[in-house]
Parts: sequence; C-alpha cells; structure tokens
Amino acid sequence: MATDLQALADFLPVFRQPGFQAGTWAGGAETEPGVIQMPYVSYDPVVDSFRKVAYEHGWVKKDFAWSAWMQSDEARSLRDGTAIRSATSDQLGQLLTVCIRQDRFVEGALMGAFESGLILRIVERAAVLAAAA
Repeated sequence: MATDLQALADFLPVFRQPGFQAGTWAGGAETEPGVIQMPYVSYDPVVDSFRKVAYEHGWVKKDFAWSAWMQSDEARSLRDGTAIRSATSDQLGQLLTVCIRQDRFVEGALMGAFESGLILRIVERAAVLAAAA
C-alpha cells in the first residue's frame, strides 16, 4: 500500500506549482456552417499520467457503486469539508474513483475536481499516509 500511496504523492510537486492548470476547454464552436463541435477538456499530459497511475495502482475501484456513494454524507464530508485530513487510503480510492469515472459521463468533471482543489487535497493526504507507512 505504501508504494501505491507514494505513486499518488509523486504528483504533489507538479500539482502544487503556481499556475498549474489541469487542462483547458476546447471545442464548442461552429466548425462549418450548421455543425457545432461539443466542448471538451484537453487535459495536460500530467493529468493523463495521473489517471494512468490511478488505474495501475488500483485507486480506481472496480466493484464499487461510486455513483451512489458520491451522494452520501461521507462523500460530501470528504469532498467539501475537512474530513479529508483524516481520510483512509480506501476513502481516497473512493474519491478518486468518483472523480475519474464521473469524467467519462460528465465532460470536465475531473477538471472540476482539479479546479476545486480536491485532487490536490487527495494527493496531499496520500503523501501524509505514505510518509507514515
């Protein structure tokens, strides 16, 4: 588990850099008369690496009802409050599963998690847990 936590923690220096942007919105414009390209997020390559590491290290849970859990009091507390400061590695995995899987259905959901600081808080907590392991 320490290796998996460290894999997340390794992104901390990049995500803490002043001005770091997870990506930019693109599309949403008329590409030819009568044809509008749907808006989409063009992620920074480091975000693609982060997502890949999350899958490779088992942070994105396979048998987990993430869409129901994300509406729970526990999820809200971890996402919106200070509870993340004491989150377990399992809870970090649940949060990452929501952020990454939701992005498949809601364009920009992962971008929103970066912009709100949630991903940074998850990675910071992983670094604390990795250091204690």
